Amino acid sequence: MTRNICKSDNARALAVLVLTVALLAASSGTAGAQSGDSTSRPSLVGTWTVQVTLRNCTTNAPLGPPFNSLVTFHHDGTLSESAGSLAFAPGQRSPGHGTWTRQGGHTYGQDMIAMVLFDTEPNLPGTPTFDPAKPVSPGFFAGWLTVAHIVRFTDADHIASAGTNAFYKANGDLYRSGCSTATGQRFE
Repeated sequence: MTRNICKSDNARALAVLVLTVALLAASSGTAGAQSGDSTSRPSLVGTWTVQVTLRNCTTNAPLGPPFNSLVTFHHDGTLSESAGSLAFAPGQRSPGHGTWTRQGGHTYGQDMIAMVLFDTEPNLPGTPTFDPAKPVSPGFFAGWLTVAHIVRFTDADHIASAGTNAFYKANGDLYRSGCSTATGQRFE
């Protein structure tokens, strides 16, 4: 009887080992597929230093100086973003979270969302309440913002993108939308 129990335990251990190896092999194949053909084209996966310029959607004219942002494109098609725009009050805007997808060749789509945690009044030049000691800001309502961009490689370590942004109040009402462009450099 003891001999049969040992054979049964050995068979179970071997089955668990085979299953574990099979699962590890399958998951490493999936990770490789998600990261793309790194030998034939640059990979978007990684961290990028990005400069964002808000633009007039009709004329494409800049609406102020660019601001810096960090964007990380993860292997699983998600992204994380930390923006450095001074238009928001300290602590007003959460980091962005979203997804990215390959659209073909060296072109990708990205969509992200960030929370706006509290209201601020506008501080715009030429208005009676403008305070030159404070950052220029159109003012924001508590809610969230979304950004959708098309990203293209300009070379293996540089990207450029263009798209739209939309701002929503906490009740879901859209109160502002706009356009933006960005350029990015791979962080290594």
